[in-house]
Amino acid sequence: MSVALPNSIKVGLSMMLLAMASGAHSRESQMLPFADSSWQVTDPQTLDLPNLRGQGLSFAEQYQNKMLGEWSLQNINGRVRMEHDPWVQETIKDMTWRLNAQARQQAPLGVVIIDNPSINAFAAPGGVIGINTGTILSASSMDELASVVAHEVAHISQRHYEHSADERKKALLMQLGGMLAAIAASAVDGDAAAAVMMGSQTASMNSSMAFSRSNEREADRVGMQIMTQAGYDPRAMPRFFATMNQQSQLNQVENQFLPSFVRSHPLSNERLSESQSRAQQYPALSLSQQQRHQALFDLLYWRVQVTGKHASEVTLTTAAKNSLGAKLALMHWYGDQQRFTDANKVLAEINALSSTQRQNLEPLLSITHSQLLSEQGKWQQTVDVLESQQRLYPERRDLRLYLAEALTNSNQPIKAQALLKPLTEQQPSDRYAWQSLQLANEKLAKTTTSPQLANIATINALRYRSYDQLWNGRYESALTSLTQAKQLTENLQTTEQSTSARPLLANINAELKAIITAKDFKP
Repeated sequence: MSVALPNSIKVGLSMMLLAMASGAHSRESQMLPFADSSWQVTDPQTLDLPNLRGQGLSFAEQYQNKMLGEWSLQNINGRVRMEHDPWVQETIKDMTWRLNAQARQQAPLGVVIIDNPSINAFAAPGGVIGINTGTILSASSMDELASVVAHEVAHISQRHYEHSADERKKALLMQLGGMLAAIAASAVDGDAAAAVMMGSQTASMNSSMAFSRSNEREADRVGMQIMTQAGYDPRAMPRFFATMNQQSQLNQVENQFLPSFVRSHPLSNERLSESQSRAQQYPALSLSQQQRHQALFDLLYWRVQVTGKHASEVTLTTAAKNSLGAKLALMHWYGDQQRFTDANKVLAEINALSSTQRQNLEPLLSITHSQLLSEQGKWQQTVDVLESQQRLYPERRDLRLYLAEALTNSNQPIKAQALLKPLTEQQPSDRYAWQSLQLANEKLAKTTTSPQLANIATINALRYRSYDQLWNGRYESALTSLTQAKQLTENLQTTEQSTSARPLLANINAELKAIITAKDFKP
């Protein structure tokens, strides 16, 4: 039976049905674990296109993301205790860069390692990636660690922090602010950190919860692809998910707060099941392939244990019977305790190994040996040990930093500067390099016989100190340091050094503007 309806009602019904269909399709696409767009390619062999979502960012949006990333990095540096060991940083950075290169053309803005025992990792707009030392110590392999970092790289590559509606961007900024506050609180009180994090998430839950679920699934899927392409075992992702799931259940039984990573990256049984099924679709690795990163992880695990002062002498001595990483860490521990005879005995045991075994420990073996020598004030011997390794690995940041420290302390600050300046050009946020440059110039100002060189070195020491203060979020202190440098430079204009003063003054004025811009930026 047909019923005649007025045209206005027909139009109204058509619009209503269209809206219902669109809403249903939107909900369905959010529930699909692998949905990236409104269409699906049924045969990936036929058509394999890159994901172009969010590639059309304007210059202003790109600049805003860069400023937001720098603001995040400065705030994190200024609020939490960091793991500053250059070898640990180089190892995590190398892994992160390798993973990032599979999905992004831009290098990460910064990689921070937070000295905190909880399992946590995060990414911030602009390309800042952070990981807790607790995540390293909770993993059982380099592959498991890579799965966490790959997940964070996926969040950035898929623009989960950028490609969203305005209200979601506001909610995301609330979460970012809560994340920074929670990171700071966790350094003092884990329960306070949980309260801060949960508060920030609750405030934004209504507008972003579904968005967050789909993003987490996509980050799992893309992260697994990234780690596989970078040469890591994809089955490590569900293994580490299981570790986190077990810890979260244990915490719930004991009425403790959940691990930070679980709070900021909701881990459901559905996600765990999906990652297990997806990992099985990848080819199985041989035993030798599964163990190819294990020697490096052994060194990393025990290095973090000893630099973070988490391991006792008994723990290290027991582990050193079966682990070369623990043996190196024990040698480092003895050096810190000024027990040089015991440290040298361990060194003798390591030197008795085959040349191949010793080579597999480099450059950490030479770094640990150099730190033992530096603890005894044997700076020239330290230089000799490190220079041979630095010639073999000139690109390594850690060797440049350790060698620069030894050169400065052996009255060779100009050589130290030559090693350090390329680091700050490559990574302007490298606080360790800025601090080392400051110390090298202070040493040069005190030891040089040239008054002109002493003046320039003093000014540069103040400039480099201001960079360290900027990346530590201490904007007023950075401005004070640069103002002092500017006054000294202006005084040089009335002397025979006026030719050198003019370009130096121009640099300082530009640096002052940059600090004021950073200080005034509000996300």
